[in-house]
Amino acid sequence: MGKKSKKKAKKAKKDKKAKRTNSTRRPAAKAERARPRARRAATPKRAGGVARKDPMRDLAKRIVDLTIRGDDSAAFALYGDNVESVEMGMPPGIGIPALREKYAMWRAMASDARWTARSVVVDGNTIVVEWQGRVTLAPSGRTVNLNEIAIHEIENGKIVRERFYYDPRALQP
Repeated sequence: MGKKSKKKAKKAKKDKKAKRTNSTRRPAAKAERARPRARRAATPKRAGGVARKDPMRDLAKRIVDLTIRGDDSAAFALYGDNVESVEMGMPPGIGIPALREKYAMWRAMASDARWTARSVVVDGNTIVVEWQGRVTLAPSGRTVNLNEIAIHEIENGKIVRERFYYDPRALQP
C-alpha cells in the first residue's frame, strides 16, 4: 500500500468515525433543545417573562399534599359548600356535612393509609389524580393495595364535584 492509499484509508476511517459520532449526538442535541421549550410551555408567563401563578396547579398540589399528610380538617377548606362527592358503589354525598360523614367512615374503616400520587393532570376546571395506596383495614388489620383515580371539578377555586374510581372489593375485610 502506498503513502497516498494509507492516507486515504486513514482519512476515510476518521470520516467514518466522525460521521458515527455526529449521528449519535444529533438526537441528543435535539432532545436538549426540546426540553427548554417544554418547560416554558408548562410554566405560564406574563409579558416580560415573569412566571404567573396557576391557581389550578396550586390547588392540585394542595389536594395531593393534604391527602398524603391525612389532614382532614385542612382538606375541608378546599370544598365548596354544596360539593357532590361520589365513592364507588355509593350514592352521591352532597354538602360539607355529608363529606365529614364520609371522612369519618373512612377513618373507621382504615386504621392507616399511605398514598402516593402517581400522576396529576390539570385541564381546564378539572384535576385528575392517579393514586396508589397502601391501606390497613381497621376491622381485620389486613393491609391492601388500592389503586384509585380521583377526578375533582373546580369552580371559583373550590372543589364542587369529585368522583373516585377503584375496585371496592379491595376494601372488603
